[in-house]
Amino acid sequence: MDQPKYSLVEIERRWLVPSEYLGRLEDLPYRTVEDLYIEGTLLRLRKMTDLSGAVVYKLCKKYGRGDSLANPITNIYLSEREYLSLAALLGSRVCKRRYGVAGGSIDVYPGADAVAIFEMDFRSESEAASYVPPDFVGDEVTDCAQYSGAVLASSRRFDTE
Repeated sequence: MDQPKYSLVEIERRWLVPSEYLGRLEDLPYRTVEDLYIEGTLLRLRKMTDLSGAVVYKLCKKYGRGDSLANPITNIYLSEREYLSLAALLGSRVCKRRYGVAGGSIDVYPGADAVAIFEMDFRSESEAASYVPPDFVGDEVTDCAQYSGAVLASSRRFDTE
């Protein structure tokens, strides 16, 4: 796919994090991330809140990966008013905690059957290919659609905070 005008390339890899590791996160700072995957689109509305209460709102479009790890994305930063207008749209919602760990982040989708995913972003595909993940991760899920945020939001029921 040609990179759409005004987009940036996101190159990431993702791994499951075993539940026994999650106790180590309890004392670490995190951001709360609330996502709305807008029905019938490739758009994601996001609200990120850090522990100080500072909030960032944005609208993202991911165009999809071709045969590589490169995924063109476009983000638009929004005001609270713009966010609230778009938040009324239909879609799948999920709330997670994001922890900065080992140079990447761990997203914890809460609930009785919590899911945790370590994600690492890269500057190039060669850097991504040569990366050795930390010892605490489990299976790689980069190419497993069932662990995408949109699928997790629509197919699982998570407790919200």
